[in-house]
Amino acid sequence: MLDSSSDLKIKFQQDLLSKDPEKMVSLWLLEKIPYIFHDDQELFIDWKITLAQKLQVNVASIILVGSSCVGLSLNPYKNYRSFNQSSDIDIAVVSDYYFNEAWRFFRNLGVRIHSLRPKEKQIIDEHVRKYIYWGTIATDHILPLFPFGRKWQQALLEMSQVCPTQGRELKIRLYKDFESLRGYHINNLIDLRSYLLDRKEE
Repeated sequence: MLDSSSDLKIKFQQDLLSKDPEKMVSLWLLEKIPYIFHDDQELFIDWKITLAQKLQVNVASIILVGSSCVGLSLNPYKNYRSFNQSSDIDIAVVSDYYFNEAWRFFRNLGVRIHSLRPKEKQIIDEHVRKYIYWGTIATDHILPLFPFGRKWQQALLEMSQVCPTQGRELKIRLYKDFESLRGYHINNLIDLRSYLLDRKEE
């Protein structure tokens, strides 16, 4: 593990500029022990098994992403802010079954969409225009609407009481398959590299 948050930021930016995005997404996101687990593989596996049982998904389909995985925020507008006590936990769940169930919910909403809160309608509209293209569903603010939502919401609440995610807000982003997961994050890293290069030229 790197000595400080500044070292981590420098290393991430160096890799972002020098490494292929396909390799970068594996090294920093999808094939590593997340930062929050401090290189404790057994703790990470135990945590994933517990969550997988609660969500009723395969344990291999659960991957931490975002600052809890990398150790810093991948939002450049947050200046690569270090993972801290107020940071939430972003969880990717890869499940064709649950993705299709959520998509059927969207497709069959019909006139019922008018009974939803403005924020919910806005998020659903964003999915139609943006997220579905990448085979992903961001469950923020709309998880309880899905047929499986209450069960998953309870699972996240229970995991917020388990080490090392206790006291944190847990969020799930649902992906149709692993190709969608990799593609989504590779595209984000490409955008992030372009942003970093533009800043260096200023």
